[in-house]
Amino acid sequence: GDLQKSIELNDNRAVYRSRLLLDEDLAARGATLGRIYNEVGFEQLGLREGWKSLTSDPANYSAHRLLADSYSALPRHEIARVSELLQSQLLQPISIIPVQPQLAESRLAILEGAGPARPSLNEFNSLFARDRLMLLSSGIGGSNNTLGDEVVLSGIKDSFSYSVGQFHYQTDGFRENNDLKQDIYNLFVQGNISPTINLQAEIRRREVEHGDLKFNFDLDKSFNRDYRRNVQTDTVRVGAHYTVSPNSDVIISAIHQEETEDQVLFSGYNTKYETQGYIAEAQYLFRGSLFDIVTGGGYYNADIETIILGLSKSGDTSQSNGYLYVYVRYPTQFVWTLGVSTDALDDIDLGSFTQVNPKLGFLWSLTPDTTLRFARFRTLKRPLLTDQTIEPTQVAGFNQFFDDTAATDSWRYGIALDHRFSSSLYAGVEVSKRKINARIDAQPKDREEDRKEELLLAYVNWKLSPRLATSMSYQLERFESKDDPNPPDTTTNLANFALRYFDPSGFFSYFGATYVDQSVTFNDNKRDENKRHGNFVLFDAIGGYRLPKRYGILQIGVKNLFDENFQYQGLGSRTGHQDLQQPPFFPERTIYAQINLNFD
Repeated sequence: GDLQKSIELNDNRAVYRSRLLLDEDLAARGATLGRIYNEVGFEQLGLREGWKSLTSDPANYSAHRLLADSYSALPRHEIARVSELLQSQLLQPISIIPVQPQLAESRLAILEGAGPARPSLNEFNSLFARDRLMLLSSGIGGSNNTLGDEVVLSGIKDSFSYSVGQFHYQTDGFRENNDLKQDIYNLFVQGNISPTINLQAEIRRREVEHGDLKFNFDLDKSFNRDYRRNVQTDTVRVGAHYTVSPNSDVIISAIHQEETEDQVLFSGYNTKYETQGYIAEAQYLFRGSLFDIVTGGGYYNADIETIILGLSKSGDTSQSNGYLYVYVRYPTQFVWTLGVSTDALDDIDLGSFTQVNPKLGFLWSLTPDTTLRFARFRTLKRPLLTDQTIEPTQVAGFNQFFDDTAATDSWRYGIALDHRFSSSLYAGVEVSKRKINARIDAQPKDREEDRKEELLLAYVNWKLSPRLATSMSYQLERFESKDDPNPPDTTTNLANFALRYFDPSGFFSYFGATYVDQSVTFNDNKRDENKRHGNFVLFDAIGGYRLPKRYGILQIGVKNLFDENFQYQGLGSRTGHQDLQQPPFFPERTIYAQINLNFD
């Protein structure tokens, strides 16, 4: 309630920044607002405020961070999440906020809320930025021999800040060969070398070992008992932010990555991939009274060597892109997004081609309480290191970058309406459609898959009292693949209900129910014997306590409270990284205890 009131007093913007650019409350503006919305179950409201804030000021790091935190709860928004994080980091001033090792990594494959710490946990920052040290530590233990921890030490001294951290997670999973183990280490440094130039650098290592994590409907039978995968990734990133004037900025990002992957499909069949590449990007941002401009481009190059049963094959992939987005505030109630991007790809398997992508969208404030959004745009799924880019990730609140296979060409159309009925009741509805052409090899005219995705989303967020909040949502998703039986056609109905209680003493609790109804067709002849249907209801419960003086949080949670077994087709077969699927839920009861401590 206080947060919504502050937005009203700040010209209906969810970022702490005055019109006169005079405020210096860096710590307050760096607060992870998205976590606040997620904590009370108002994720859609947080997203709405993030989109509105970015249309008001595309160079504001708080708005980018708000979106990054809000995207953490949405499936298939991993590229958008880590890209918004990168833009936030490049634009931010030096900060004491710890950089969690897991933040910049996508596809963690951890059940939502069941890791040692959620991405962007930090809500413990003090009111003012000052020279000091900060230690953030988290741990989890639970069913199926699940163990995890995260420790981050950060500090700030004059015009220099740093963060060093370690993340570990392991679990046996819910079935045979469903285990996962991963470690992430990172070092982040940032400094002001002048009042207008800010430099930063980050080093990360990720080590992952896992079995078959796929969700292929019949979860107890449809999996590979021999499949194993080991991946080691080393990433070095450097960035710069140059403040040209109070109204214009330049940001630069360069990422180098080396990755080694060993994969066993079945006994005796080993495949090894060695990838070395880099991506360099630059962006210029201009903010005017009636319009803003975001323009930039980048270049990607990677050498990939594949070794199958001792036979080696190597290839080179390069890609360049450029873009221009103009945000026009005219008339007063409108913010128009007018843009275009180009992508030129040269790939040993997919061939060489260039694609032009138009962008159109608007955000219309019909009344102070009602917002209408519309978008129509084209994108090309280009290769990315660490899934991060500094190109704008959304048009009028509609995500551009999904985890499709490389070189996928897609059009997206969408319209949405959000309304505030009172200071405590919010609701909205969104309808969108994607038309997809997924290229298979260098003959795209002969080998294209025509796919279609349709999405309907409706939500209600209601603050029943200062201590009680409820959220409800309904989602209908249809996916059809016209030319290829894999991935299968799916129709999924998903309804959520959640009730949260927060006591001034520090105690909090959560109870949620999820209903899923899904129909799956496994090949293209559409015969009845190839169709499957499943439906189930899952219940989750959490109880916890917030330690006084912002020292941390203790909580115990139960996922799938009544140990419901079910059948479910996951999203992995539709993505470019189906080996590491983000599990939506587990087909057995999962109990865990989590602790988060802050030493400041």
